[in-house]
Amino acid sequence: MTGRERVLDAVRSAVRHSVSMPGAHPAPALDGSFATFAARLAEAGGEAHGPFAPDALGAAVLAHARTWSAGGRIVAEPDAAPLLGPGGYEVAAPGARPHDFTDVGVAIARGAVAAAESGSVALTGREAPDRALLFLAERVILLLDAARIAGDLGSAFRALAPDALRFHHLTWISGPSKTADIEQTLVHGAHGPRALAVFAWRA
Repeated sequence: MTGRERVLDAVRSAVRHSVSMPGAHPAPALDGSFATFAARLAEAGGEAHGPFAPDALGAAVLAHARTWSAGGRIVAEPDAAPLLGPGGYEVAAPGARPHDFTDVGVAIARGAVAAAESGSVALTGREAPDRALLFLAERVILLLDAARIAGDLGSAFRALAPDALRFHHLTWISGPSKTADIEQTLVHGAHGPRALAVFAWRA
């Protein structure tokens, strides 16, 4: 018997009972309320409004967009337009080039789901086919069904439509673009929108 075997044999003889593997530990359920989502989004530098009644959402969003646009264009993704109603904005044309969005003051898109724990909203290629619009606009407004807020990121992923990844991309947005240098100076808008607002509605 080698030294290694003697040690292992001594360990085995000292074990008084066996314990079965407990298996996966279920994660605790997290709060998926709009209030929690709004608080986490505020910590990330964004702002949340609502929830509004569906028939009041469009007016509130467009009023905010006009305040934010500062003379720039207001452009909505096609999937967001039915929630806004008519007037005061453009609908992104199919096949638009990124260069077409360089003077956009406010972009408006509809989110698919959200995760309250991080204040983040997911957009697939179905809701935001022109992904460049969300990065080139000065400011972004996302529309969100308050019933589509999950407590955590894993639950939000599971709440996506089964074909969500069929549409080229999946983008998670939480707050405006942020970057910091070695001196810990935080700058908003260096690599994308300088501001983000989420307007939620509840049926």
